[in-house]
Amino acid sequence: MAKTIITSGPEDPEAKAARVAKARAERRARQNMRNLIWSLLASLGIVALLVIVVVRPDTNLVQEIDWQEVAAQSADQLPGEPVVPRLSELWTANRAEVSQEPGAEITWSIGLLGPEDSYVFVDQGFGANEAWVAQRVEQSQSTRDVLLGYAPNQVQWREYDRTDVDPGGLNAYVVVLEQDDSIVVVGGTNAKGVNEVANEVSWHLAEDSRR
Repeated sequence: MAKTIITSGPEDPEAKAARVAKARAERRARQNMRNLIWSLLASLGIVALLVIVVVRPDTNLVQEIDWQEVAAQSADQLPGEPVVPRLSELWTANRAEVSQEPGAEITWSIGLLGPEDSYVFVDQGFGANEAWVAQRVEQSQSTRDVLLGYAPNQVQWREYDRTDVDPGGLNAYVVVLEQDDSIVVVGGTNAKGVNEVANEVSWHLAEDSRR
């Protein structure tokens, strides 16, 4: 039995052109997809880098200041002895400066960061008046007198407790001590941190008065 052999004739030019065009289109589509994937991966890499560098908090951005050294350097500018609390290594300062402002001849200030996200400021106004104090206690009335320090070196302070109306505020809890040549104000976000700093201030003021 004879076999029938089917052969195809020459490819039509139009069909060939269509086949070539289709193949080229498919290659372009695959190339475009690869380019899209690489672009997407590159974009994700940039976003990840920005998150690491920018968004992540960096505690080193806060410059720590040696407030005892600044106090020693500023002593000549002050008419009296600046208060310099000696605190544990859990406390750092982000501010220590001498300034002139209404209500006082000159002011010595320290800004402290402590445990449990505490913020405490120490302001000592030489020749300060009650208006200077009122700015730091938000014009509020004293709640009571408190003894701070370590026996037998305890000192009586005026307390201004606003933690119920301004919890976490920068001067939610404040204590004030009047001396012969200055008024010392210790205040901050919570009573625990303020009292810890004021205890050290009280003890050292009492020690200095004995010299």
